[in-house]
Amino acid sequence: MQNVTIVILIIVAIIAMVLGGWISFADMDDSATMTIHKSEVKKDTEEAVKKGEELVKDAAREGKKLIDNTEDAVDSGEPAEKEVEFEPEQSEVLETPR
Repeated sequence: MQNVTIVILIIVAIIAMVLGGWISFADMDDSATMTIHKSEVKKDTEEAVKKGEELVKDAAREGKKLIDNTEDAVDSGEPAEKEVEFEPEQSEVLETPR
């Protein structure tokens, strides 16, 4: 079963690479070729890294805003929001199987 999963993952990865333009296939007279377009891979990888860096910066900026807002609320003496207590019904409680 584990080998089947690995084979399926490899097939899915190859299909994704073909759809992404990273790999192409050519059928010649007596042979077939598979070409890996390194420039496409590099361009897409650099773009993904750039977007990842922007995402991290945005998350850090939003986190800092939340911390600043919390510090401002504490410094101003405003009462903290009351936490909502949640009591699940018996049917919602999950029990650990033994």
